[in-house]
Amino acid sequence: MTRWCPTDGRTKYGVAICNFKSRDQHCLTLSVGDTVHILEQSDDWFRGYCFRNKALKGIFPRCYIHIKEASVTVESSQECIHPKEPPIVQEISSVLREWSSMWKQLFVVRRKKDFEKIRDMMHSLINSRRLILSRKLTNEEVRDLQQKVTTEIDLGNVLLELDLVVRDDKSNILDPEKSSAIEVYRQHVEATERVQTERSRTESESEQKIVWRSTYNLYVTVRNFVCRVGEESELLMTLYDVKQSKFISENYVVRWGTKGMPKDLDKLNNLRVLFTDLGPKDRLREKVYLVCQVIRLGVMDPKDIENKKLTQGLRRPFGVAAMDVTSYIQGAEDTDEDKQHFIPFFQCGEKESLEGVIKKVLGGKEVNHKGQGLWVSMEILQGDIKQVREENPQLFLGSTAVARKMGFPEVIMPGDVRNDIYVTLLGGEFNKYSKTSDKNVEVTMHVCNHKGEILENVISLGAGERLISEYKSVIYYHEDKPRWHETVKVAISIEEEFRGLHLKFMYKHRSSTEAKDRQEKVFGMSFVKLMNENGTTLGDTDHEILVYKIEAKKLDPSKYLDLPTTRDDLENRGYLQSGSGKLVVQGGGLTLSLRDSIQISSLVCSTKLTHNVDLLGLLKWQEIINHKKLLKSHLDSIMKVDGEEIVKFLQDLLDSLFSIMMQTTSEAFDNLVFDGLVHIIALISDRKYHQFRRVLDAYIETNFSFAMAYNKLLVIFKFYIDNANEKAQQDSLLKAMKSIEYIIKFIIRSRLLFSAINEGRGKQQFEISMKQLLQSINGMMLFKEDNTLLVQGAALKYMCSTVSLVMTVFDPLELSHLLVDFIDNVLVDFIDNVPRDRLTHQKMTCVDDLVHTELFKLADCRAVLLPKMLQMTKELMERDEESELCARILSDIMHHLHSPQTSPHDSDIEIVMLQILRTVIQTVIATDRCSSLTGHYVAIMISILRQMTESHYNTYVNNFATQIDLLDFLIEILMLFQDLVGKDGVYKSDWREMTLLQNSVILKSLRLFAATIKEKFFSPFEQQLWSNFFHCAISFLTQEALQLENFSSSKRQKIISRYKDMRREMGFEIRAMWFSLGPNRILFIPEMVGPFLEMTLIPEIELRKATIPMFFDMMHVEFTQPVPNSNRLQGNFHQVENEVITQLDALVEGGRGDQQYMELVYDILHMLCEKHTDIKELREQGLAFVEMIKNLLQRLMEYRHIILDENKEHRMSCIVNLLNFYHNIGRQQMYIRYLNKLCDLHLSCDNYTEAAFTLMLYSKLLQWTEEPLHPMLISKKYPSITCNQALKEQLYYDMIDFFDKGKMFEKGIEMCKELVKLYETEQFDYQKLSDVLRKQAGFYDCILRQMRPDPEYFRVGYYGRGFPSFLQNKVFIYRGKEYERLSDFNARLQNLFPNAQLMRTLSAPGEDILQSPNQYLQINAVSPIMQDKERFANKKVSEQILKYYTVNDVQKFTYSRPIQEDSNDITTLYLERTNLLTEYPLPGILRWFQVTSTETFQVTPLENAIETIDGKNKALQSMLSQHKVDPSLRIDPLGLTLNGVVDPSVNGGITKYKVFYTEDYLKRNATEKDFELVMKLKSTTLQQIKLVQEGLKLHRRKAPESLRPFHNHMESRFRELCKILEKDYGIHISKVNESGNVSLKRNQSMPSSTYITGTVTRHSDIGVQSVPGTPENISMLNKTPPSSGRVQSVWVKPDPQRSPAKGSLIPTKVGNIIRRASHVSDSLRGSGALTEQPIELSQQLTPKRPPRPENDKRGSRGSAHFRDQPLSLLNNMNSSSTSLASSASNASTTTVSDFEETEIVEEPPPLPEKASYADYTNVSSEIPPIPQRISPLRPNQKKDKAPPPLPVQEEEENGPPALPQKTIH
Repeated sequence: MTRWCPTDGRTKYGVAICNFKSRDQHCLTLSVGDTVHILEQSDDWFRGYCFRNKALKGIFPRCYIHIKEASVTVESSQECIHPKEPPIVQEISSVLREWSSMWKQLFVVRRKKDFEKIRDMMHSLINSRRLILSRKLTNEEVRDLQQKVTTEIDLGNVLLELDLVVRDDKSNILDPEKSSAIEVYRQHVEATERVQTERSRTESESEQKIVWRSTYNLYVTVRNFVCRVGEESELLMTLYDVKQSKFISENYVVRWGTKGMPKDLDKLNNLRVLFTDLGPKDRLREKVYLVCQVIRLGVMDPKDIENKKLTQGLRRPFGVAAMDVTSYIQGAEDTDEDKQHFIPFFQCGEKESLEGVIKKVLGGKEVNHKGQGLWVSMEILQGDIKQVREENPQLFLGSTAVARKMGFPEVIMPGDVRNDIYVTLLGGEFNKYSKTSDKNVEVTMHVCNHKGEILENVISLGAGERLISEYKSVIYYHEDKPRWHETVKVAISIEEEFRGLHLKFMYKHRSSTEAKDRQEKVFGMSFVKLMNENGTTLGDTDHEILVYKIEAKKLDPSKYLDLPTTRDDLENRGYLQSGSGKLVVQGGGLTLSLRDSIQISSLVCSTKLTHNVDLLGLLKWQEIINHKKLLKSHLDSIMKVDGEEIVKFLQDLLDSLFSIMMQTTSEAFDNLVFDGLVHIIALISDRKYHQFRRVLDAYIETNFSFAMAYNKLLVIFKFYIDNANEKAQQDSLLKAMKSIEYIIKFIIRSRLLFSAINEGRGKQQFEISMKQLLQSINGMMLFKEDNTLLVQGAALKYMCSTVSLVMTVFDPLELSHLLVDFIDNVLVDFIDNVPRDRLTHQKMTCVDDLVHTELFKLADCRAVLLPKMLQMTKELMERDEESELCARILSDIMHHLHSPQTSPHDSDIEIVMLQILRTVIQTVIATDRCSSLTGHYVAIMISILRQMTESHYNTYVNNFATQIDLLDFLIEILMLFQDLVGKDGVYKSDWREMTLLQNSVILKSLRLFAATIKEKFFSPFEQQLWSNFFHCAISFLTQEALQLENFSSSKRQKIISRYKDMRREMGFEIRAMWFSLGPNRILFIPEMVGPFLEMTLIPEIELRKATIPMFFDMMHVEFTQPVPNSNRLQGNFHQVENEVITQLDALVEGGRGDQQYMELVYDILHMLCEKHTDIKELREQGLAFVEMIKNLLQRLMEYRHIILDENKEHRMSCIVNLLNFYHNIGRQQMYIRYLNKLCDLHLSCDNYTEAAFTLMLYSKLLQWTEEPLHPMLISKKYPSITCNQALKEQLYYDMIDFFDKGKMFEKGIEMCKELVKLYETEQFDYQKLSDVLRKQAGFYDCILRQMRPDPEYFRVGYYGRGFPSFLQNKVFIYRGKEYERLSDFNARLQNLFPNAQLMRTLSAPGEDILQSPNQYLQINAVSPIMQDKERFANKKVSEQILKYYTVNDVQKFTYSRPIQEDSNDITTLYLERTNLLTEYPLPGILRWFQVTSTETFQVTPLENAIETIDGKNKALQSMLSQHKVDPSLRIDPLGLTLNGVVDPSVNGGITKYKVFYTEDYLKRNATEKDFELVMKLKSTTLQQIKLVQEGLKLHRRKAPESLRPFHNHMESRFRELCKILEKDYGIHISKVNESGNVSLKRNQSMPSSTYITGTVTRHSDIGVQSVPGTPENISMLNKTPPSSGRVQSVWVKPDPQRSPAKGSLIPTKVGNIIRRASHVSDSLRGSGALTEQPIELSQQLTPKRPPRPENDKRGSRGSAHFRDQPLSLLNNMNSSSTSLASSASNASTTTVSDFEETEIVEEPPPLPEKASYADYTNVSSEIPPIPQRISPLRPNQKKDKAPPPLPVQEEEENGPPALPQKTIH
């Protein structure tokens, strides 16, 4: 490898094109798109850093980097890279980098629409960037593309909730350093409005509205024409107004060939037309249609197309296609060029005209178009034709035709020269004369001159066609009254001599056959002149033209042009007067035919011709200059001329007016000319003709040549102003004042022309005249009459527009003096002369306009103008008038003062500062925050403060008259600053640039004000001012806008590069101010502890290092503070300590603080305490305090980390940790705070029991006394309770309610007892006592009657470092929710920790797992061990009472697992049993507690067998007891349990333990313990037989008929089981008597005959639990934990590859019965309520299934004939066996064994019910999967544990049975 060498300027900057990752510490990790600064290079490697993290440098491959052009500059000895890409490209790149890391999160949070929008925007930005970099676009295209890109960026930033990007007028990002604060504010406002407008336009299609310009166009593309014409045709497309029944645009002509495509193949797929000149009035049309007329070119009759003898080339009507385009024209519906529209075609009838078909189609009549029609696409394009061509050049690449609207557009553009006449052939009436039938009339039109010569190529059939010399009309077959309605355009050159031009119409009959047609001659002619005798053009109206017969072969135009042309002309000449006789009109070879007539209409659209006589007279003023009356008439009429006519002849008309003015000497004519001039100027100012201002300006600059006009204009204008009070002159003066700008322009231009001609002569006189004019205007402003208000207002509005013009006529040498001494004073006086309350708004508007003049840019002029402007503005602001206008004026002033073009500004800023700053500050304070003006005034204030230098600040401070005034100002502005940087600041959160600019100015101001405070308010000390400063500064540096760590790296770098980290600078200022306090620091303790703590929590290391020592200083100050009236010191810092703990709790929980902060606080404060050896007590207390703070921060950060998690259980754990911590350090207030949080959290999770226990801790802090509550003990829930006893009483009621909801009735009784004692012995409140006793009695009743599901408990081990610290490598016992089984609990935990791995064994984890960064879960079920209850000793206790204590108030738990997993020998199946002790009893303030100790021992196989059988006995005993209490319970679960005993299909039931019953086993294990255990096993077996017997009896009594076969089968299997036990097991069972009754006593729930008499003399540690109710039982409750009947204790994921065990099928009727019964049981378990109405099985059990094969039958079952026999009952049992059985009969349990029944493969067995201990005797080495339960009744049923039945007292006819006698042993 070569040596590293520095890179040159060409390889300094690059972009990563691939991801690069390496574990080498020297390599730099790169992602695609990262920009890098390359410092060195060597062979194939670069060395440098990434711009997103400049601190990290490394090497990376050269091939991974794309080098880009950049310029390199050196600033402060560091290289700075500046890419050479255009700014917009750099912005796009930056935006794409920022967006790419954010837009995917939109998908995560399910904002799919926004996700798709951002994705499309990013693709669009990438394409735009590619286009810009291709450098193939013109400057205008780049500008338009840049505008589109910036709009997309702004919209995307809004969607991603990023900052608003402010731009200048060229769409470049605004630089705040080079822009004024006012400009930054205004650009923010404009950007916000722009984004909101764009969003409202794009949010939904229904809300999209087109922003219409004054002119728009309809762009139509013809895609295809589908119609069988057979001949060539013409398609004439045009726009049609339905209401007016007329065409409103020119035709677009498409010539269609016979082969179904355009005749000109070059136009194939290129048939496009732009209907232009549409305006706002067209949008108001009710109905507009796009109409296409189809004209066939060929023979007369289309049936004879092939006949060659017929006349060809005839234009014949064929049909019409029409489409309603009103919605597109009006903007109600969007257009899309790619969307095609079908326009149906309707063919003409034999006698129908095209006009008639159009009306029929538009009338909505249904016509079958047979699939024939026109396919088009349309698009609305905004702007005039020039704009459309510039914005959409691609649309005009081909032969796009332009069809203009008939007539001028609403906005006439300068340079739009036209000379068109639209002629519409309406209809005619022709006599057939000698013809036998009506004629086939064809009209031919020519344009001829006065000589009769035809003008070539002046007729246009429509757009898309070349000009023609003659036009032939459509021919209607044998129609004497044809209706054509055909429009053509006559386009005559403006150079053509118009006088004598006329339209000539020739009429000819066209014959069908060619031979006859040749013989036909023209039978008539008409003509119409285009110009009248007076020089005006043909009127825009309908004309009835006379028809003349042609008598001569050659026509003489000189003669026939004198003939009348229209019927009106005929009448005017007197030919139709009565009494004239036969009318004969002839001449030039023509004879009038009154029997024929024709109608046409005309529309002139010309900038050369006019209809107006008065306008024509003015244009020809030379001819009438001596006819004063006529000239005066024309001048008077100029006001009435239409504006379109005036602007067409604008320059000629202005020349005429000024010529008349200069040629006449009469004042009357001068005034008329002046009025005409003013009228024209006012017309040009109108919006419709606003574009002609350029024409008028160009005329003044280039064509105006009247050098003497200024004298007359000045005199006339001054005369009008001086006579402003005269009503006759007010209208003219008002118009003149509105036109004053152009009047002055004419005056100035005329003066300049005169000066140029005469070498500057007359200057002094002109200046005098101008001064007199201005003085006249100033005097006019003094009028107070109401009739002058409008004139004065107009003067104020338009006067400032003349200032820059007046400045041009004075000598530059005299300019400064003249402006300061005269113009400024005149203008100031001019404004000031207006009375105070008169025209206030207009005055201030004039002031604002004056700011924008060139006059204000001159420093000397500003010195005169500015004080007066500020004075007027200040007065209005103080009166709260014209606030918006005042804000605009001040904004404009400050914006101009920021411009370097108007410098110097120091004196101006001082004037502004002294006159208006305090008023602006007070206005900001007084303005409502919801008002938009607030932000405006804040921007003004920021602008003033920003431009103030330090000397300005000193001047302003010293300008206050007294210290009190200065103090008021400082407090006022500090409070304002604090408000501005608060959460509810003035500017929006996305106004980043404006907010940062505001902060930079506030920082600068606070620094300068800090110096003032230290200098002027330390002695005497102003505590309030110093306090305000500290709070303001803290609010400044803690504001959200400055928290850089919350921003992206690019945004953070931009802020730091421009403003640095303002928090650090402000922090140093606070530190300096604190240590400047000296002995006054004690005044701010503990007030400033919280704010300073908030400051130190900001994650800026230098700031933390600088400010954390302030806390030690506070500790030292408080510790050394002398005690009042004593010589000793305080000796502690309790105030600082308490405030730190309280504030830390709130701040850290709110998101502040991190590990670095904890370490810095500990290190810095610990070091300072260690070094402080002067005061030993301070050192010791300080070190203890530091340790406590560290521990507190650890717990608070854990809690904060978890509180953001959705897992409320973790939050509970952290809260308990904090509870314990605050309890240990004696912070009762914080302790209560977290108690309330824990209680609320429990209630949100419906953990009512835990919420009650939490309130119990709260209540223990209270006393049963009337003492008032300490403030920290006041409850937020009960703020009105102020004494201990009342609050404690209320908490007890809450606890009773929660215990009731949690079904913890025993705990509720305890609470009631305390209240009973209170009411009975202390308060003697018998009313409350009775209520509580009733509640207590209800609890007792609920214990016996209400069903309470037993909760299950689970052991969870969290192993690995991937868990939160409070869980890592710890074991917990969880109390399950109601009916929550192991599978449900496991699923819940796996949802909480989806990345955790599940351990498949219960073995202790190794060190590799404990130290692993991953997460490992070990979950298994455990059983609670009941604690001794002394009050139950030697007493009979109901099972319902005792049952509660077996699963509640427990602290010890146990579980077992097989030691030898794969052993099939029952005698070697040893279990490993583990007992666990938790930190607190369950339930408690949590649903889980950590395991504090563990004990493990072995269980022998024989003991395991006893536990298993005993568990089944307890299940049976429990079910029998429930049925006795509630006879309405369903029998199905009992039947399934009984069947599991008498016919076990899994593991063999009792027969599995056969080896333990044999004598061989006792011989091999001849120990006393084994003998006792064998005897206990037999006793337990006998007890099971008895329970089964009782159960079968109950089942027989309650089973419905549908279950009889199933019951008979169980009885048969039971008899077989009894035989096997007697024969093979040595258990003697009494004979069954003939009657089938069992000679046994009724088995009550607690019979005295069932007590143990000492048969079992010794118990192992895991012996069988004895009968409750005896002393022995009570003493052994903890030593003999109950057994469990669970299949497995460790939860594992189901393995789908496992196959079901063999023998799981029951192919018999009984099997079907069992299966159905299982379905019923499963449905009951899943429903969670057994008290619902029983489900009756309606399916009949019939023997239709084929019998199973003999080899599949089980030999152990009895023959079928035993199934229907009744069950015999057992009696005469052996005494010893009876004793053992009696002993075992009282064993109670609530669970069912795991081998209780067998189900078929398709339907998995239900999960086993809870038992005390798990049975692992049949567990293989691989734990089988738990099959998925599917309920056959409701498949979508939730998998929950079936609740046990509600215990209800059994009702018997003879009353309750008597209690059995207690047996005395």
